[in-house]
Amino acid sequence: MQNINLGRALGAALAVMPLISGVVVAETTPAPADIAQEEAFLSILPKIEIPDDVQPIPGAVNEEFRNCQAFWPAGYELARSGPEARALRDIYSFVRTRNVVATKDCGCTGKVADWHEVDAAAAALREYHNVERLTWLQTEAISTEAKKLIAVAETMCGGSF
Repeated sequence: MQNINLGRALGAALAVMPLISGVVVAETTPAPADIAQEEAFLSILPKIEIPDDVQPIPGAVNEEFRNCQAFWPAGYELARSGPEARALRDIYSFVRTRNVVATKDCGCTGKVADWHEVDAAAAALREYHNVERLTWLQTEAISTEAKKLIAVAETMCGGSF
């Protein structure tokens, strides 16, 4: 089983942890100063188990996310434009895809996740990078992990995410 964990993806984005795929972060990365703080950060979002051989869900009815607009959280609607839009959407992409994989729900209820996890992750990234606004550079690793999970979700759901 592969272990997909947004906390680890965020850790990679924060350059304090290896990427989930096993790639080591650059040698110039400083070691985390406080292990307890690191563990607290990693607990922001729960782990998810992914089988090595992902199979379609029998009888799954796939609904594309764009067709679920009536259910989008207010935060996502606000993140469609603005200075942090790309970074927030990167985080949300991972959160909602992880939700589909964890719940095996390929409909709107599975593809629309709570926004509070995005807010918490964004706040942690802003604090770590000491910035008022996130850019795609701070969420690039999260986006990469989200793309991997989207491939899993599309296989499970039998259609476009």
